[in-house]
Amino acid sequence: MSILRPQSRPALVMAAAGVAMAGALGIAGTASAADWPMFRANPGHSGVSPETAISTTTAHSLTTRWTARLGTPSYTSPAVATSRGRTLVYAGAGNHFYAYPAGGGAAAWRFTVPAGVVENSPAVAGGVVYFASTAGTIYALNASTGARMCSFSTGHAILASPVVVSTGSGPVVYDGTVPTGVSGAEYAIYGPGNTHGACKKDWQFSSWAGTPDGTWSSAAYGMGAGRVPLLVFGSKDRDDSVYAVNANTGARVWRYQTSTAADSDVGAPPTISPRGQNGFANGVVYVTGKDKIVYALNLATGALIWKHALAKGTNGDVAGAALVGDRVYVDSDTGVYALNATTGAQVWHALPGATFFDSPAVTGPAGRQVLVAASTQGSIYALSLATGATLWTQKPDNSGFWGSPAVSQGGFYIAGLDGVLRDIAPRS
Repeated sequence: MSILRPQSRPALVMAAAGVAMAGALGIAGTASAADWPMFRANPGHSGVSPETAISTTTAHSLTTRWTARLGTPSYTSPAVATSRGRTLVYAGAGNHFYAYPAGGGAAAWRFTVPAGVVENSPAVAGGVVYFASTAGTIYALNASTGARMCSFSTGHAILASPVVVSTGSGPVVYDGTVPTGVSGAEYAIYGPGNTHGACKKDWQFSSWAGTPDGTWSSAAYGMGAGRVPLLVFGSKDRDDSVYAVNANTGARVWRYQTSTAADSDVGAPPTISPRGQNGFANGVVYVTGKDKIVYALNLATGALIWKHALAKGTNGDVAGAALVGDRVYVDSDTGVYALNATTGAQVWHALPGATFFDSPAVTGPAGRQVLVAASTQGSIYALSLATGATLWTQKPDNSGFWGSPAVSQGGFYIAGLDGVLRDIAPRS
C-alpha cells in the first residue's frame, strides 16, 4: 500500500492539500478573484491569490480573527467562495462537511455523509459545492443551503480533491480513486446544470501501466497543444507515474514514470503553467514525487525538461507547488524550497527542520509577496517570497496541519488536526 503513513495512522488520508479560472489562465483582476474556490486556488493549481492584504509589511501582525470547532481532526484544505452575495468557507472533518460565514459565527449549514469520511478538499462552481468521501461518493450540494442536489458513486475510496471546469455543455467534475482490490480510476462527472444530466459519468480512465492501481493525486487541468484540454495527475505505487489524459475524452495522451523504487508513488497535486510562460510554448507540469524529486515536464508531450532532487527526509513528499513568474515554490518534509522554474536551480531553502504535507499559498503585492505554509509539527509560517526569511510564525496546536491554507477575504483560512478551522489576517 503506497498511501503516505508518516504517523502510522490507520485511516485513509489525503495528499496534502483553489481564485477563479481566470487565475488558472494567468488573467488577474476579475471580480471573483478574491475567492479561493477549490484546492490550490484554480484548475491549474497555481496556489496564488491576487489579494494584497498580507504582504511583507503586514505579515508580522497576523492574528486569529475567529475559529470554529469542527469536532474531529480535519485533513482538508478549505475553499472560499461567494454565492448569492454571501461568502462562505467550506471544510470537511470526519463524516461532516461544513459551511461557515467568511466573517465568522455559527455554521451556515452542515451536511453529514452516510458512509465514509471527508478527507479531500471541496470545489465550488456555479453555486454548487463538490466534495467526495472515502466511501467513494462524489457529492454536489447547493453551495448556499447545503441541500443535496445529486451524487455519484465510484465504488472506490476517494482521497484526491475534485477540480471543476465549465465546458460547452456545463460543469464537469474530475476526481480519482485509489484501488480497493481492483484498480481505481480517474473520472469525469457531469455536474448539475450540464446539458448531459447531473451526476452522470462522462468517462473514466483506468488504463494504468500496472494493476491494480489508481490515484490519490488531485488532478490539475490545463490547455495542451492544439487547444486540447488536458487533465494531469499522478499514480500510486508501483506505477509511480504522471499521466495526462484528454479532458474531453479520457484518452491517454502521455505517461512519465518518475521512479521504479518501492513506495515512490506520485501523490502530490501537479501544477500547470499557462502556455508560453517563461518561454515554454506548450506549458509545463511541475510535480513532486515521493522519491524526493521535483519534475518539470512538457505539458504537451510529457518529456522531461528538468528535475531537482530535494534534501532527503523520512516521509516522502506529497505537497503541491506554487508558481509565481520564473520561480516555483515547493513544500517538503525537509522544509520549503524556491526553484528556478526554467532551469530547476535552487534559489533558496528555508526551515529545513520542519515537515510539510500541505501545499503553499502565495499572496501579496508584487515585490512584497508572502508564502504561507503550515507544518505537521503544528506551526504556521509566513515567509518572504523573495528570500525565504520567516516574517511571522505561530504554533497554535501540537496536533499539526495536513490541509493547505486558502487565501481570501484579506487573510487565510486553515483547518488542523486539532479539529479547529482558523481565520488568520493582519491586525487592522
